[in-house]
Amino acid sequence: MFHVESFWYRPNESSEDKAEVGESVLVWIHSEESDENNRLSVIRKMVKNIRWLAKKVGSETVVLHSFAHLDESKADPDFADSLIEEVAIKLRDRDYDVHIVPFGHFYEFNLHVKGPSLAKVFKRIS
Repeated sequence: MFHVESFWYRPNESSEDKAEVGESVLVWIHSEESDENNRLSVIRKMVKNIRWLAKKVGSETVVLHSFAHLDESKADPDFADSLIEEVAIKLRDRDYDVHIVPFGHFYEFNLHVKGPSLAKVFKRIS
């Protein structure tokens, strides 16, 4: 997770305009095969960790981005996509402004990560 000043992305394989998000908590999400057997626990922990960081840095905006190539163990793409959608629903229910980077594409991106130590946080859920 990163506390960012700004984040923009553009699909690599198209000429669409880039999408931009201002100050937010940017969450790179990698779902592993083992997460499929622990769905409820994974969602609960993800929401808890994201809310913790957002509160610490004073951000009400969260960006969720699938990042499936971080490890050899990968969950089924449909599972990974639905996991992100469910986390977004739970965060929106708690009044967070949530932006999801569309699943299943490669993106060009640019991010401006803030400097304090809490601007870069790693959490393993499972």
